[in-house]
Amino acid sequence: MTAKRRHGRKPPQYGRFQESPWVDVLSHIGGFLKRKRGRGYVVGGFLRDVILGQPSKDLDLVVTGVAPSALAFNIHKTLGFSRPVVFPRFKTALTVGRGIEIEICVLRGDLKEDALQRDFTMNCLYKEIGLPPLSADSVSMLDPTGRGFKDLGKGVLRTPADPCLTLWLDPLRILRAFRLNAVKGFKMAEDLHSCIPRLVYLIDKVARERVRTELEKILLSTRVRSSFRKMQTLGVCGMVLPELSGTHGFDQSTPYHDYDLFNHSLKATANTPADLAVRLAALLHDLGKPATRIQRAGRAVYYGHEEVSASLAEDVLRRLGFSRRIRKKVVFLVRNHMIHYSPEWSDKAVRRFVRKMGPYLEDMLLLAEADQKAQSAEARPDIPVRHLRKRIRDLRESAAIHLEAPMDGREIMSVLGIGEGPLVGEAKNRLIEEASARDRPMTRREAAEVLRKWAKRQKP
Repeated sequence: MTAKRRHGRKPPQYGRFQESPWVDVLSHIGGFLKRKRGRGYVVGGFLRDVILGQPSKDLDLVVTGVAPSALAFNIHKTLGFSRPVVFPRFKTALTVGRGIEIEICVLRGDLKEDALQRDFTMNCLYKEIGLPPLSADSVSMLDPTGRGFKDLGKGVLRTPADPCLTLWLDPLRILRAFRLNAVKGFKMAEDLHSCIPRLVYLIDKVARERVRTELEKILLSTRVRSSFRKMQTLGVCGMVLPELSGTHGFDQSTPYHDYDLFNHSLKATANTPADLAVRLAALLHDLGKPATRIQRAGRAVYYGHEEVSASLAEDVLRRLGFSRRIRKKVVFLVRNHMIHYSPEWSDKAVRRFVRKMGPYLEDMLLLAEADQKAQSAEARPDIPVRHLRKRIRDLRESAAIHLEAPMDGREIMSVLGIGEGPLVGEAKNRLIEEASARDRPMTRREAAEVLRKWAKRQKP
């Protein structure tokens, strides 16, 4: 029975799917399963997103009669996907190619048994591989729980089995629920919502890489502020980001803030563009305030809080396993987010600021603007960051800041004795930083000296 007849749902429009790389891949997989006399099903978020008319980069398959690793290696050899990563304990194989990721698992019992071990009913929809392809007039999805289509239509996250059992089987599902709420706008069923505080301690047993991936998606969503508030209420924030959770209810006691420290940080985060490093910096930029608070003349001050915040941010990012590149950028932004700009700054001071910010100039301005917007509307600085941005633009237009590197890539490689690679780009950025601080173009001799000094500082 089709989804339309069974649930009164308007048939999904699969035109985009027909033109996607999935069609050829699934056709190949169907042929392999037929030759091996196996069976397989597409399941999970991919079908959910197809119904919603949204693109998907992840394909989850369950198979029976063939080993997941055998199918994955066939995809690798014949379609040019990556060499599979095999997880024997979970009977799962993973391969990546053509901008898509395929995860293959063993079907656990029949479809109903398999579905009851999954996370949410809307992800318990199945389509057998090898049947007529998905199309606007051919919907052959199976709904073993009898709730998948209905819950997807209502946008409700409901577990196929008892919610406490479902979360206990994989505690990451707690964060996944918040991610689906943040990214897709789905709401949690009441029993799921009430179960989370009881099992939130289990998140501590989840691999940090898996936790980080879910946090990244929440951070980059349009509902980052409301999602973190819900995470705080249910105790999730205290498990994954205790440093941030500790700022909840902290009254900053200054005329510049209407919100407690936790909500100020969330508002600043939501005010930034969806860039991971900038959003992390906004989320963590004031972590050091509780530790540095002192009273002066009847008001609270936080001298040096940016240094303490930078140190705490480094600890958070290391614990969650963020890359060195992300850590370096976030810590720099947090450490330098206090920009005490005034119109009295000379052009030389503006150039010095540009030089100090280097390749992070635009990100720093975005963070500073977001921070200002998260302050009290009545007490915001009269001279906002956009005035500093205008000063920088005016200086650039008048050629007072030189943005052209005095050497090209080949010359840089010759001076430093290096080959092609990311180091050349970093060296070029250093030259641009130095050039931007001068009132006249750099000579090649001066540029070579700058490069040599910079190279010495890069050595461990």
